[in-house]
Amino acid sequence: MPCVIVVMRFRSILPRLYRPEVYQGKKKPAGYFEGWYIKLVDAAGEQIWSFIPGISFSADKHCFVQVIHANSGKTWYFRYPEQDFSSSRRIFQTAIAHNLFSSKGLNLDLNQADLKLRGEVFFEDTHPFPTTFLSPGIMGWYSYAPRMECYHGVVSMQHSLSGSLEINGTEFSFAGGKGYMEKDWGTSMPSDWIWIQSNHFEEDTGASFMLSLARIPWMRGYFPGFLSFFMTGGKIYRFATYNRSSVSFIEVKEDAVHIKLRNAAHTLAVTVYRNIGGILKAPRHGQMEREIQESIVSRLDLELMDKQGILLFKGKGLHAGLEIVGDVAKYFNNNH
Repeated sequence: MPCVIVVMRFRSILPRLYRPEVYQGKKKPAGYFEGWYIKLVDAAGEQIWSFIPGISFSADKHCFVQVIHANSGKTWYFRYPEQDFSSSRRIFQTAIAHNLFSSKGLNLDLNQADLKLRGEVFFEDTHPFPTTFLSPGIMGWYSYAPRMECYHGVVSMQHSLSGSLEINGTEFSFAGGKGYMEKDWGTSMPSDWIWIQSNHFEEDTGASFMLSLARIPWMRGYFPGFLSFFMTGGKIYRFATYNRSSVSFIEVKEDAVHIKLRNAAHTLAVTVYRNIGGILKAPRHGQMEREIQESIVSRLDLELMDKQGILLFKGKGLHAGLEIVGDVAKYFNNNH
């Protein structure tokens, strides 16, 4: 009983740790950023958009909404004063000027010379990443580590869409489409990383995959770390540094990235084929000053096997997100 009381008290002290989707920052933290990544794909796979609402507490304090149009690779950065940002600490509900983002959907009113975008899209049957006391989210027990450069959360691995957006005067329906949501917060994105994501598999319409590898600063050094999940058949397979999984192979080429992950019971092999990308801003010490390239029209091949080598899943992921920043592969190869 005393043990249970301690656990319950600890959870009450750090309630947001178990809800990574909600705003994690203090009222006005210095050198801090927080941003949500919201991806929409219509039923035909013809309208693919990502929206990144966030805030930057730096010498250049402001909030923003970044937009990427997959098909053209074009990106936009909508900048607003800091006071136009508000976010709940109880549920995921973030407002930036006249735009609202939540676990139930988004309501947009964005206007620049070459992009006028407004409308409402609703999210249904969301699949948040499971949280437990020992593993409060995708970062596992690393969620408890203080003063990490960047923290990561998966808000919804898979959900269905309804509603529509009016884009430059033309209305597009997202009924029957699919969505995905994750987020980052901290002081800076890593110096080197690879990020891959897809939840469009014909072999299993409920499947979802994400992998993030990075050079992670820690104390006065660094270590190569990674997080990954693959959801299929209603089951989640985890591969991560915190559960003693390993990167047994990684190779980055001009046209493709090949990665193989292992844990005690399974092997996951993924090859992602690079495609056109757009330029996004990324934080350094809270300031949105770096530029990175992201594609959300890449594709991937994925295989999952058990430790006996029996194939559990083989499929192709479409509308895949891909970011390659720096040369993270060398840190994992040097670690073998």
